[in-house]
Amino acid sequence: MSQPALNPPPVLPGDVLLHMGDGEISKLIAWASNSLYSHSALVLDAETVIEAAGSGVRTTALAQRLANSKEFSLIDSYRFGGAKGGLITAQLSALQTQAKSFLGDAYPLDELFELGVVCALRSKLDWPEPLKWLLRIALDHVVHTDPTKMVCSEFIYRSYAEAPTNPAGALRPTIEVVEAPQRPFPDISWLGLLKEYEEARHAAPRLPPAPTAAPALRSLATQTVVAPDIAAQAEHIRQRRSATTANTLATVQIVDPWPNPATVTPQDFADSPSFGKAARLLPSI
Repeated sequence: MSQPALNPPPVLPGDVLLHMGDGEISKLIAWASNSLYSHSALVLDAETVIEAAGSGVRTTALAQRLANSKEFSLIDSYRFGGAKGGLITAQLSALQTQAKSFLGDAYPLDELFELGVVCALRSKLDWPEPLKWLLRIALDHVVHTDPTKMVCSEFIYRSYAEAPTNPAGALRPTIEVVEAPQRPFPDISWLGLLKEYEEARHAAPRLPPAPTAAPALRSLATQTVVAPDIAAQAEHIRQRRSATTANTLATVQIVDPWPNPATVTPQDFADSPSFGKAARLLPSI
């Protein structure tokens, strides 16, 4: 007699943890991106989380993170390939290699305002979808990508997209342009925001800069990018605009073929067909 299938565990190495932080900066990040989330991190192994934070790309204990209700009100795990998916051994090894090559890289704290404005423009303007899609692409070209500095979601995207897989780019996440309800502007303590920003800006790095990794692990230019099918994108737009029911609308999404890693948001992983929600980890598993 065959054994019944076991439920997949709530956390696996390779999972993306999407957080909602309790700080003022977190509130603004979630508002600007119309998101439930303000931060993302990667489960490196059974005991470790790796993330880009104010002090740079660092590691922390997984158990400690999942019990951190002081700094985070919400943590969900999202899994590559869907809730019952996951990475095969070779893929996980490639992802871990790439993620660890970023250890010590700086966090672009002084560029957060620019990134926030870009994300707010593309999510808050009530434009027709073809223009909204083009706006996202245009704004992505405005933001400069510094390969030595990364925000949290850029770190996740690049770890997956630049993992040394065979073929190259096999783990590159698909990013879609998805309509989301507008979130009201949050109740912000501006003095608290300034204090939080200054504390983060003057925080001493927790890790020394990592030695320069091999170019194949450090540059998006080394990865093979499939040229987008513009005609197919246009057809997606026409189908979406002509959809008359919620069910039809939900199945017709618009892929962003040229995402700028610097402007990928935590919500983009939640909306990506490359990932599926595995579990709610905080408030409780």
